[in-house]
Amino acid sequence: MNKHLPTILLGLLAATFIGNVSAATLTHESISIVGSGGLGGAGSTASDMIFSSYSAVDGWGWAGGAGGVQGNLSKTNTGGNALAANEAFSFNIGSIVESLNTTYGAGNWNVANASLSFTSSYSVQNNSRFGIGSGTFDIYWMGNDDWAQSKGTPTDRQLNPVYASNATALQSWAGSTALLGSETFAVPVGGSGYVSLSYSLASDSSFFADILSASATGTNKETSFYLMSTADTLGMIIFTGGQGQALPTLSFDVVSVTPVPESESISLLLAGLGVIGATVRRRRV
Repeated sequence: MNKHLPTILLGLLAATFIGNVSAATLTHESISIVGSGGLGGAGSTASDMIFSSYSAVDGWGWAGGAGGVQGNLSKTNTGGNALAANEAFSFNIGSIVESLNTTYGAGNWNVANASLSFTSSYSVQNNSRFGIGSGTFDIYWMGNDDWAQSKGTPTDRQLNPVYASNATALQSWAGSTALLGSETFAVPVGGSGYVSLSYSLASDSSFFADILSASATGTNKETSFYLMSTADTLGMIIFTGGQGQALPTLSFDVVSVTPVPESESISLLLAGLGVIGATVRRRRV
């Protein structure tokens, strides 16, 4: 018998064991936009519908009971075309992160399976600000959290996010960005009523680091997102306090930094060690 067989078997088992480990899920966290009631949110948990051009009524942005992502060919309740607009969200996660650090220890947990969810509608809205229509949009994480919903003036948007029609324009304002998803909103023929939407976000290192470094008292309290229309026909309303619908929500799993073996791998390792032990005993007889 090959005297190196036990060593070879142990090496193969170790490789299998190492290749089948996973991070343990510690808990699940969610934080929602506070119902804006026309004020753009509460504190630094906010929403903003950013229009492509200034209007005397809404200025550069709107944050009533709903926002929207739409192109200039989406249809309004009057049958005309809506003004192109994008949507920004800011989630104040500092307190959640500090609580997780207290519970698990800073550096001992990480983020996984992040998602963004909100309620929309397949119906034409009774408000000419909003258009309806099928189309595509992108979800970005953006590094600039220093904004708040504000109408601004024709020459000064104050702290509003800019209206951006491409990634370069957004990055120029935001400083750093990451594309977390490219999605489609499809309105069925004759569609009506509310629809709950949820989108998985890419596991981007900058996005996750922004969450992990948040603090309730520091300068980094929030993580911000920008939803950008990529189709002129898109018209997707997002309820942010209107109609009593669920508010936009950021969710993610909290996982351990130290991987743990899967149960199947443990069983395989124990069985393999038993085989090796039997082999060694036979060699000694």
